[in-house]
Amino acid sequence: MREAVAAYDGALTVQIVAFPQDGVLRRPGELELLHDAARAGVEHVGGLDPATIDRDPVGQIDAILALAAEHGVGVDIHLHDPAELGAFQIELFLDRVEHLGLEERVNIAHGFAVAELAPSRRHDLLQRVGDLGVTMTTVAPLHVPQLPLHEMDSAGVAFAFGTDGIRDLWSPYGTGDLLGIARQYARASGLVRDEDLRRVVELTTGHAAPFAGLTPNRLEVGDRADIVLVDAENPMDALVRTPAREMVISGGRLLVG
Repeated sequence: MREAVAAYDGALTVQIVAFPQDGVLRRPGELELLHDAARAGVEHVGGLDPATIDRDPVGQIDAILALAAEHGVGVDIHLHDPAELGAFQIELFLDRVEHLGLEERVNIAHGFAVAELAPSRRHDLLQRVGDLGVTMTTVAPLHVPQLPLHEMDSAGVAFAFGTDGIRDLWSPYGTGDLLGIARQYARASGLVRDEDLRRVVELTTGHAAPFAGLTPNRLEVGDRADIVLVDAENPMDALVRTPAREMVISGGRLLVG
């Protein structure tokens, strides 16, 4: 992966996650492979549904976060478990993040449980997520409730979009285009007001830079020249129409156009 990225001579910024696709504890040797990957220089290690995959939420969460603390890497946990089961695991993560001093180093991907809790329960949980600097990402799947935009913002939870399957064994629909994911999220969330659509575009573009280890890009002098040009009337139009990319510049280097 490092060799492939190097071929772009600085135009791409890549962070590697050593991800345990089929669990951590139930696969002998998996945890040691994650330690090996951390020692080899990956930026993050992953985790996956500690309760329903490993059947040991405390064990997996303790192991993953202890590894992160030992090697100084981040954590990207994919948590699909619903409602209170998922919330219980998020709380376990938050307890360990606070105890081990891992603030601003943990991301929860998917986190469907958050959208399935009662409002007061969700409010308290999101407040703690925001206070500890734990971030969240979503691929905005259509078959589940969406993460609540305004509540995430109010709690100070850094939130961004990602892609999952890209025409692979998971799904034939992925294109790798975050603007397409953002449109799907906005539509599934019932967002129609200009200010909400504009906020979704912000989450998709410059405000998402920290998720790739970059500083936020506001198209100001001194910002890294990462720009995608589209033919649209305004940001909201770009979101709802997802027009073709006319030009892609990364790190000041023209990649498409």
